[in-house]
Amino acid sequence: MISAHSQPIPQSATVGKTPSQRQDSAVGTAYLLLAALAALVGGGVSVLAGLGMLPATDLCGRLTQAHPALMLLYVVVPALVSGFGTLWLPRALGREHMVLGRLNLAGVAVLALSFLLTCTLADARFAHVLWSVGALMSAMVLLATIFDSCADSRTQASFSPFVWGEMLSATVVLLCTPVFAAAVLRTWLWPAISPVVGAEYFAGPVGLIVLLAGFGIVFEMAARIGQVQTRPVAYIMATTAAIGVVAWAKSSLAHGSDSQNALLIGNVGLALCSLSAVCLAGLWLAGTWRARVSLHTPLLWGMGFLAVVAGGWVVQLVQGTGLHPALQLGALYAVCGGFYLWRGEACGFWYPQSLAKLHFALTAAATLCVFGSGMQVLGCALFGVAAVVFVLAAAISFQRAIPAPDGIAGIAESGTAG
Repeated sequence: MISAHSQPIPQSATVGKTPSQRQDSAVGTAYLLLAALAALVGGGVSVLAGLGMLPATDLCGRLTQAHPALMLLYVVVPALVSGFGTLWLPRALGREHMVLGRLNLAGVAVLALSFLLTCTLADARFAHVLWSVGALMSAMVLLATIFDSCADSRTQASFSPFVWGEMLSATVVLLCTPVFAAAVLRTWLWPAISPVVGAEYFAGPVGLIVLLAGFGIVFEMAARIGQVQTRPVAYIMATTAAIGVVAWAKSSLAHGSDSQNALLIGNVGLALCSLSAVCLAGLWLAGTWRARVSLHTPLLWGMGFLAVVAGGWVVQLVQGTGLHPALQLGALYAVCGGFYLWRGEACGFWYPQSLAKLHFALTAAATLCVFGSGMQVLGCALFGVAAVVFVLAAAISFQRAIPAPDGIAGIAESGTAG
């Protein structure tokens, strides 16, 4: 088992931040703001289109065309990997700051530039290449920080589930992003012999990142209760990452008569990854049941994530499709749950519990409406209201920035061991 410091930095140690810590805080916040902006723009376009209120302008047309890229490229990786990794990883590893801070700063700048180009250019291929460069920078910073912590570790303590999720997600980005960039460049340089490649090409790795980072966050909640064994979680997550990357690479690089075989391999790999997700969910639910923990805000989002992914897996088995849309919704639950877990339980800061629970209720209702017959318009409207509530809750929390009262920030205090 890979080892590193297991004790988090005490809250009192973060009062007087060093320049490196302040830079990490600024860069991590920038990643989250970029993901939030992409979600608001992409989701807002989708909501307005669903309500029939989208203006017929050139800008709205470009944003509609950029919707897949905004939701696939600029929400999951900047939030679940780069943002939470920069803000949360040093605390989880027991170190003061991330390594390669300037490279991390350059990564968020490149991602922000590519976001602007994606929203404004009719041809987004150059923006996709820039996104690949920024994502690779961020992944290298995360992996370098984790491996540096291994080299400097004086104790033999296993990684937390969150660290495993971040490490494997960054590895997926590091392995799959060059393939995506090469495919985009091929269509750019040789358009006559290469099919058009868009953000949908990267949907497979994005779904894999949602599984890995999302379950890392969910298991982190259970780990704080003390009922989850880290070793089987790490084995299942590592197996999921390996199978997912190999299956996606084979299906993406296949040509001619091998395309059908590659597609079959990809479907089998997707089924195995889904089965791994169900195994993770079973382990997590068993630990939570034994702990008899009450439903605090991050736990609600964790259960929502599990329900959405498990439901997508069932639909995938019955109809042959459904897992990818479920993973896209699962990304929303993972990002929101991770935010509340990081802000409250991990860092000990107050946030408005009533607004956070209202945010979850609206999102859950919108999810049910999206999959209900004839209720898609209502679901789009509820997603829009939920986004406004989330922005309000986050703004109030950051504006006040005060330590949480006892019993509000902690999950472990809410239940007793069975």
